[in-house]
Amino acid sequence: MRDRIEEAAKRAFSEFGYKGTTMDQIARLAGVSKGAIYLHFPSKEALFQHMLRGVIAQVRDAFESAQVEGDDYFRNLERGLRALMRFRADHAMLSKLVQEVRQFGTAEARAGLGELEAAILDYLARHLKRGVELGVVRPCRANLVAFVLLRAYTAVLRDFPSAEGPLSEEDLYQLFTGVFVDGLRLRPGEGEPRNTQSEQER
Repeated sequence: MRDRIEEAAKRAFSEFGYKGTTMDQIARLAGVSKGAIYLHFPSKEALFQHMLRGVIAQVRDAFESAQVEGDDYFRNLERGLRALMRFRADHAMLSKLVQEVRQFGTAEARAGLGELEAAILDYLARHLKRGVELGVVRPCRANLVAFVLLRAYTAVLRDFPSAEGPLSEEDLYQLFTGVFVDGLRLRPGEGEPRNTQSEQER
């Protein structure tokens, strides 16, 4: 029964958004009574939060699934970013929430999208920190770099006007390499401690 409720909630939030979804609709789509839903979820807000946590887990899976074992760290990072953008654009519930925020400014929908972005940024920051530990990324403020990467990729994929059509995967990687990688890549000797003048005189 719980699976049916979750599937019905996913459909309802995707079609009607947060504001337009009611527990009666979810019960009807699931083929259960409204009381049966309350046995599992005490409110629409609780059900929405549960669905949102599932989406966040799927976002992380999308990033990990885009990784190619043994490939260049930065190539994998760019693949992961592209996978995140594609998932976010193709997910019906997220698309509806974005539309709802633009049209109505629904606080719950805005907060849900904010939670999703915070989770994505945290995940990207962790990935960057792993790069520092591996010795391929120079020490940086990982949370700030993650924010810039996400916002830049979002802007390019959503807002960049191209008469030649969407940018290819290679176009995106070349842009990523030229703009970001040279600044992030750890240069030879950069990670080694530098001797001070007094140490050199000893």
